[in-house]
Parts: sequence; C-alpha cells; structure tokens
Amino acid sequence: MTQMIFLTPRMATLASRLFLLALLATPAASTWAADLILIGGHVYTADDKTPTAEAIVIDDDTIVFVGSKEEAETYRRPATRVINTEGKMVMPGFHDAHLHTFMGGRSLLGCDLAAAPDLQTVEAILASCLEVLEQQWLVAEGLNLGFFGQSGPELSWLNSITSSVPMLLRASDGHSVSANSSGLELAKVSVETEDPPAGIIERDALGAPSGTFRESAMNLLERHIPTMTEQDRLKTTRAAIEAMNQFGITSAFDAWVSAADVAAYRTLDAQKHLNLRVRGALAYGHGDLFTTDASAVYESHLKDRKALSTDRFKLAAVKLFIDGVLEGETAVLIEPYLSKPGYRGELTYPQHELNQIVSELVANDVQVYTHALGDGGVRAILDAFEQAQQNHGPKDLRHQISHMQLIHPDDHGRFAQLGVVANFQALWALPDEWILNLNLPVVGLDRVHRMYPIASLVESGATIVGGSDWNVSSLNPLNAIEVAILRQDWMANDALSTEELSQLDVLNRSERVDLDTMLKAYTINAAWSMHQDALTGSLTPGKRADVVVLSEDLFSIPAQRISTVQVEQTFIDGKLVYQN
Repeated sequence: MTQMIFLTPRMATLASRLFLLALLATPAASTWAADLILIGGHVYTADDKTPTAEAIVIDDDTIVFVGSKEEAETYRRPATRVINTEGKMVMPGFHDAHLHTFMGGRSLLGCDLAAAPDLQTVEAILASCLEVLEQQWLVAEGLNLGFFGQSGPELSWLNSITSSVPMLLRASDGHSVSANSSGLELAKVSVETEDPPAGIIERDALGAPSGTFRESAMNLLERHIPTMTEQDRLKTTRAAIEAMNQFGITSAFDAWVSAADVAAYRTLDAQKHLNLRVRGALAYGHGDLFTTDASAVYESHLKDRKALSTDRFKLAAVKLFIDGVLEGETAVLIEPYLSKPGYRGELTYPQHELNQIVSELVANDVQVYTHALGDGGVRAILDAFEQAQQNHGPKDLRHQISHMQLIHPDDHGRFAQLGVVANFQALWALPDEWILNLNLPVVGLDRVHRMYPIASLVESGATIVGGSDWNVSSLNPLNAIEVAILRQDWMANDALSTEELSQLDVLNRSERVDLDTMLKAYTINAAWSMHQDALTGSLTPGKRADVVVLSEDLFSIPAQRISTVQVEQTFIDGKLVYQN
C-alpha cells in the first residue's frame, strides 16, 4: 500500500518540507513521532479513494497517514500512544445533520418521557418527577403522542396526573404541548381564548380547551414557564454536548438557534469546552410562527453571522418552517387529508412570500435550512429554491430540506437537479404507533407506503444526510442507521433469528438502503452539507482527527445488531473527549 503523508502545521518548516519530498520519492520510515496510532481493526474511511485500511496515524490535531499496519508502525516512537483496535471498527466522527442542542440538554437534565414504552410508564415517570419538584410548574419533555387519539392528551387524563400543580407536557415532535387545568388557569386560557394565527387549540364538544395546543398556540402556555439563567443554559448545553460525544458525534447542525444559543456556543468555545463542531441555523425572525427572537435581534445576528462565528461554531444558515406535522394535520399535502375533505394544510408562508424570503437569503449567500414534512410542503420549498436559482443563478450554498415524511414521486429527481440536500430522520421510517395510529387514519395506506423514500432519492442522485432531530428522538446514530437498512423496530428485532426477522413488520421494504449509504450519510455527506468536507467527514490525510472507535465492526454483524454496538472512544482534533 502506498504511504500517504501529510504535513501538519507543527512540522511546516522549509527544511522538513524538503526532507519530506525526499521521503515521498524513496519510501522509508517516518522521521517524526506520531502522537496516536489506531491499529489492527477495520478502518472505515468514508473516502472512496481509500475505502478501508488497517490503521490511521494522528499527529497533533491532524490525520497524517491512513493505510497498512506495517507502514503505520514506522511512525511509532516511545512517546506514541498506540490503541489496538483489533475486532473493532474505526471510522470518522458522526455528523448529526439535524438536532436541537439546548432542547436535548433540557431533556437530559429535566423530566424526560421520551424512553417510556407505554402510557403506564409515562404516568410513573410523571409521578416520580412530582415527588422531587422544586419549581411552580411540572414541565416534562418527549411525550409520545402515539399513546393518545387524534386530539392529543385531554384534561381528564392530564388532571389525573395532578390537579393541583400546573403541568406542561411537551410532545416529542416539538409541535404541541399539553397542560392540565391548573396550567390553563395560571395561563388564563379559557373557552373565550381564540386560536392565535398559525395555531390550534384542541377543544371539547362545548368549545372549551381540551388540553392540547399546537404550533403557535403553544406559546399561550410556554410564555408562563420560568426562563433559564445564562449559567443554567451553559450547563444544559454542556450536558447535551457530552451526550453527543458519548454517541460518537463530533459535528452537528443545530437546526433552530436563538441569540441565547449563539451566546452559549461562543462562551463554551472561548472556555475550550465546545467539544463539537456546530453549524447553527438561525431561526427566521419574521412571522407568527417559529420565531425565537425579536426581528431586530434576528436581523442583527444575520448581518453579523461571520463575526459571531468561532473556531468550532459557525452561524451560517437560516431555518425556515414550511409546514407542520401530520399528527396535528398541520403538514401541507398535495392531496387532501382523509379526515378533512378538501383540506390540504396551510403553508407557514404563502408561496409568493416563501419565494421572496428564499430569494433574498440566497442573494445574501445564506444557506437555507428547512423543515418540510408533507409532500405539499416539500414541493413548495423546492419551487422556492428553483425560483431563487432562476433569479440568482446556481450558488454552492447546499440548501437542505429536513424530515420529508412524504415526497411526491414527481419531485424525487428535483433534489439532484437543484443541488438540494435531503436531510432524513431515518429512525422514523418504521411502522410504529405514530404512523399506524395517527398518520394512517388521516392520509391512508397508499401514502403511508411511500413515506420516507430514502432509497428512491439515493437512486435519483440526491445527496442524503442523516440527522436525529434530538430531542424529538434517539440521539444514537446507530439506531437510525439500522432502521434505514431494515425499516423495522430497532429494539424489537435485536434477538430475532433471520427467519423471525422476516416476519417483523416493515415500512416499505423497497426503500431500504445499505450500510455504506447510511454511514456516508452520517459522515462525508453530512460534512459536505455543513460546508466542512475539506476539514472533516472522512479519514483522509490532511483532515482533522475527528475519529470514533466502535466496539464491533458494523460490516461483520447482522444488521439488526447495529443498534447494540457501543461507541468506545470519541476524538475531536485528536483529543479524547469520550471514553466508554
């Protein structure tokens, strides 16, 4: 195997450059001491030029060699740290292309319902949280709406948890909250309260609020929850980053950041505590829905985005919500909802306004990062991207559309044509209670059968990236990778034989993809989508040493065991930031 050598800044003197040129002409042992060698296991590089290797060599913060064990040994010196990875897998750090750092940290440090497998467990967790409550409100994260009917949690159940303590439950999809009668009273919400613009208050037969609030109506309750101090926000963000490192995540696209998030990232980087590369999508600052800051603050941050960026934090995109979600019937569809004849949902911004917003952002060289879940929403933002391209010509901005539960087949090829990144949350591509209990009744079987068309978009030539949407769902990339390969329940299939596995329910078998496709979606493709592919995303000499060691080789185990593999070590810039 040819020896690949890269000159790090630490070695960059004229004399060493000349000497290295001589080395390249006549292969010989390395003349400098490497800091770290990972050797013996399967090295998955995500680099098509050298797909696999036996070892990598790291000097300071940079990968200097990828290749055979024999050649890697030439870099060993007494001070070199050598890690034997035999039987394991070494790969680039995972890039989560869609998550919410602060909300993820909030779920870690607060009352978290996300892992509850059933309603009885939800009730037990809430009872436990009530016992240790130190604040006026009981606030819980990650409620699974699949445990309830189309109208969400209702007051009879909410009040059975507690009728005396104000309670706010945030749904795991991030598009609704539910409150008990004490919460409604404290927020002064009653039968006279009107639905706000772009919001829905679920109501009983008499028109009174029944407990669940969707989209902009969430703020009727949220504005009464005490805000965090700056120090609490830093603590919450650090907890989230530690969790990301635990799952091998070294880069993340924070999909909806506020001015407070920007300040937290800048402070953590200045304190050398930002053990993660973050690209932030600033929440769009105009309209009735999904804003986080006053319009003047948004405009100021957008204008100063380069100055506000740091070494590991880049403020370089704007987040637009195109529609809502199917379970709230706020996603936009091309054909009507079955439950509401003639109703297709409503765009957050009318098409002409959306076209103008996108065109103005593109004119200012801003990457546009969007939420679009229904096929009508996806088509609307694709139309806006196409209009912006006609107005300003092609630009290398790498716009993204996230979620895409439904994409009309006529639009599959437009992603590659327009250079738009398809950002999938593959963990959702299975026949769970959300799809069967909430989505199926309102969109029908035909549309369920074409949900999350990952393979179709790969075949069309689109760039596919992977994201968790944490805290909406599991942060672990290996869970989502397994689901993308099998389209089945990643927990129910762990101990099944091949024959038993074939009997487990599948969501659209034809949309399965292979392991290499999904690993690239979480490494080199996602790095490209974050404009950092020259820096990270593959184990290539010259790139930063963002590296993960897995407990097993993913290519040597049955696909249903991928979610059981552990991250043993995570490195960023060659520095160990997580050790199992």
